[in-house]
Formats: sequence, C-alpha cells, structure tokens
Amino acid sequence: MSSSFAMCVGVRQGGLLPPALFAMYIDKLIQLLKSSGFGCRYNTYTYIGCLCYADDIILISHSVTVMQNMLDLCDVFSADHDVRFNTTKSIATIGPRYDDVCADLTLTGGIVQYVQSLKIY
Repeated sequence: MSSSFAMCVGVRQGGLLPPALFAMYIDKLIQLLKSSGFGCRYNTYTYIGCLCYADDIILISHSVTVMQNMLDLCDVFSADHDVRFNTTKSIATIGPRYDDVCADLTLTGGIVQYVQSLKIY
C-alpha cells in the first residue's frame, strides 16, 4: 500500500459528489451547443442535439457539416474549460440509407472513426 497523497486536479472516482460536479460542468457544453443552433430538435422546441449519460456524450445532427460545427464547439469548450475529449474512443455513424463516402470529422486534432453501427451496453 502506498502512502497518502493530495489530489490537486480532478475528483475522486466512486464518490457521490463527482457525478453532480460533472453534470454542472458539462451543462455549460450542452448550453453552448443548444444556443448555437446546431444539432437536432424534436417538435421545434426540444433540443436533442446533445445527449449525455454519465461521462458519455452523443451528438446528433442532420449533416456532416453541422456535426463538424458541433465538434468545433466542443474543441473551443475543451480549450476554455481544460476538458479533454478522447478521439481514440470517439466514433461517428451515418444512417443506413447513406452509401457515399463522407468527409473526415475531426475533434481535438484527431480524426473521428466512422463505424457501421453503435454498441449499446
């Protein structure tokens, strides 16, 4: 067992407070995306362009161009708030009726990989 040490950055995993702190923190990103006008809406008023669960974020858009605009906003947010998005764990998928090659999507300087389907656990 190692000796005790102070944490200067981040929050403790498994505690009750970290999820609430993360939710308050990431709410700024959700509001940024919502106010940008990018992303999808349901019945004109309900914004569904950014869905979050725990530390997972799903961005939904109607075009690759709009998706890149949303990712660019995430880049700005990450620089302003010292958040890091992991491009090696980020993926993109396009509806099954689309059969053309799409432009690369980039996030924090890395290319987001396209996949045929999402894994839901």
